Formats: sequence, structure tokens, C-alpha cells
Amino acid sequence: MRGHLYCSEKCARDAGRHAAWRRVRDVLATRVPARLAVAAVLLAAAAPVSLALRTVRELDGLNVSSPLARPRRDAPTARIDSVVETPSGFRLTGQSTSGAAVFLFSGSRFVAAGPVEEGRFQFDGVKEKGPFRVGAMPLSAPLAYAPPAPPPSPVAALRPTLAPPAPAVAHPTAPPVLAAAPPPPAPVSRGVLAPDLTRGPDDRPDILVSFDAGSSDRGATAILDALSARGIRTTIFLTGEFIRRYPDIARRVAADGHEVGNHTDTHPHLTTYASDGRQVTRSGVDRAFVAGELARTARLYREATGRAMAPLWRAPFGEHNAEIRRWAAEQGYWHVGWTGGRSGLDGLDWVTDPRSRAYQPADRLLARLVAHAENGGIVLLHLGSDREEPVASRIGALFDGLKARGFRFARASEFLSRQGYDDAKLAAFRGPSAAGLTR
Repeated sequence: MRGHLYCSEKCARDAGRHAAWRRVRDVLATRVPARLAVAAVLLAAAAPVSLALRTVRELDGLNVSSPLARPRRDAPTARIDSVVETPSGFRLTGQSTSGAAVFLFSGSRFVAAGPVEEGRFQFDGVKEKGPFRVGAMPLSAPLAYAPPAPPPSPVAALRPTLAPPAPAVAHPTAPPVLAAAPPPPAPVSRGVLAPDLTRGPDDRPDILVSFDAGSSDRGATAILDALSARGIRTTIFLTGEFIRRYPDIARRVAADGHEVGNHTDTHPHLTTYASDGRQVTRSGVDRAFVAGELARTARLYREATGRAMAPLWRAPFGEHNAEIRRWAAEQGYWHVGWTGGRSGLDGLDWVTDPRSRAYQPADRLLARLVAHAENGGIVLLHLGSDREEPVASRIGALFDGLKARGFRFARASEFLSRQGYDDAKLAAFRGPSAAGLTR
């Protein structure tokens, strides 16, 4: 019997899908050589991996703090030096390549962008909580940026003009002077930042092997003997406590011709880094506190040796930020840190517990510093240590290894001078608020 088969719209759609799938299945069922099949599978698997690696490489180019970063030599870099909490939000300052633009991110969220001026950048009033990271890219032309001027107050609008306004003068170290206005309370323009010297110029095979002297003198004589035997004069940072306990060693350091910097009096914590990992100025630490720590140490050194300290200081525990460095600059001190990052020139000789992951035997510690040394690098070691296996007795291996690699030994003042940080720039930080807080 002949009849009629009814097919609904759904049935028709399903029949179309099945027909299309049968065509695809026929194509997939076609036999291909085994090598071609393997190659196709490998290519399909490699595509997402290649895309992921390329993405990581591009991101690392913007964020050189990442351990995977491999930036081009000519690519601009950026680094955050300090994060300070203010009433209007966070203030972030850092270093970057001149002629670049810096982009600020909070986690994965873009926050702001700004130009680099004299190798420094700053973001004010940041409301996000972090974690913060920055990236940099070159600019085809320098950006001219000036913060918007606040609107005139009603009182100012009614006040008679006593003198024509002074023309704006572009000056790197002082704010413009306004006619009929009282002197500003701050000693330096907000745009001027005290540097953090963590490496010197890399155009010469020079290296700074610096030493901190805090509370222990164990090994100090052996280190000074090794330096003297090789005719090396370096930079050594002394605390006031060290000078009180070991004035004879302080006098020998001076007599041997070493450059002596200020390591504060009591070696205090200046920021909250030890508790929260952020370089926020600690409660109770202000301009007067920093000035007192530096002044007492300088006075003790002058009384012990009859000499003045070099205009250099190093923050205890590496805890500092732009605000603290500016306070120290007002007292006549440039900050000198050490080279970190991939080079890792912190000797870690202050780690005394052999069970710690950061502890290294003396021979391995010194060999690592020799292997990681680079032009302009700054090594951090200590003049005294309470390690059971002191580094001092083997310190000659460091000097001889660096010399064998062709390095010459420099001092911090030489690095600063070659980068343009001279007495005139340092004097620009002094002002009314620093009066009476002298070294």
C-alpha cells in the first residue's frame, strides 16, 4: 500500500544534521599515511602552547620583575621603588628608562599611565589596593605633563594685585617662585626624587663590593686585612652602635682610606616591610627621626676619627621609600642600596642558621657572587658576622675571583658622580624644613 510519511521541522533539521555529519565522517574515515596523521596531531597540540609562550614573552617584556622576563636590551624597563599610603590614596614612585611611558596595573586591571622624567616616575592618589606592577614602552616624542592648577579661591580673587606674576621657570630642583607669596615649607619640589643607587654605569667593568657594619666585629679585621693586602679601597657603612662598641676598628677603616657611609645609629626598621611586605613609612618615623639617626652616627664617627662621613647612607634592612630617601637627602646623604634581581649580589652572609634555605656555605656564597658579578654591580656583605662558618677568612677568594674576571673595584661616590648626582644636586634638597637638623 502506498502512503505518505510526514516529517516535522525538527525531523528535517535532524536529517540535515545527520547528512552533514555523514559527510564529515566520510572525510575523517579516509585513510591517511601514519606520518601525516602524527604530524597533524603534533601541530594541533603545539599551536596553543606556542600561543601561550608568546603571550608570556610579551607580558614579561612589560613586567621585567618577573623571573621569566627576557626583555630586549633596548626595551625600556620600569620598577616600583616605594608604595606610600597618603590621605588621598597610595603614592607609588619608581625608576624607568628616560623617554618612556609607564603603565600602572593593580592586579590585572589597568590603573594609570604617565611619562618618565629624569629616570623617575610617580603616581599619586591611587585608590586600588594592589598588588601593583608597572610596564614601560618607548615614546616617539617626550610628553609634557603638568598637574592642573587649582581654581582661585574667592579671597584670592578679591585681593589686589601687588606685583605681576613671575614667569614660570623650568628648573629640575626647585619649585617656581610666585610673587608676594611666602616661602614654601617643603625644601624640594615634589617632582624631585632622591635616587636609590642599586647599580652603577655598565659601560665599564667596575664593581662595588660594599660592607655594612652593625653590631658584630667578628671577622672585621680579616676583611680589612684582605682589602689592604690587595690595595682595594671600598665603601663601608657604619652604624653608631658599631662605632660605640669598636672605635678602634672605625679608626682603622678611616686610616685605610675607605669611604665611610652612614648606616643610622640604632639600625631601626623604617618601613612596614617586615610585617606586610610593603615599603610604607612606619608610624613614628618622620623627618626628625631620620635626621636624628643620621646625625648621631655622623657625630660619633667624627669624634672617633676626626673625619666627616661621606654623603652616603644605607637604610637598615633595605627598608626605605622615596619619602625617607628625601628626608635623608635633606640632611646631605644619597642612598646606596645593592644590586638585586637576577644578579642577586646580596651575599646573604647575615643568615646565621644553617637550616635556613637562604644559608650557603662560605665557599659557595663567594663563588656565586663571582659568577653573578656584572658591570656596575653593587655587592652587599657585612664587616662582622655571627655565622658559625664566617665568610671573612675566605673573603680573598671573592676579590681574586672578581679580578680574574677583569673587574675593577670602585666606590659608591664614583658611581654617583658618573651618573650626575653631584654636590649641587644634593644641596638642592636642603631647605627651611631641614634647618636645625644638621649632621
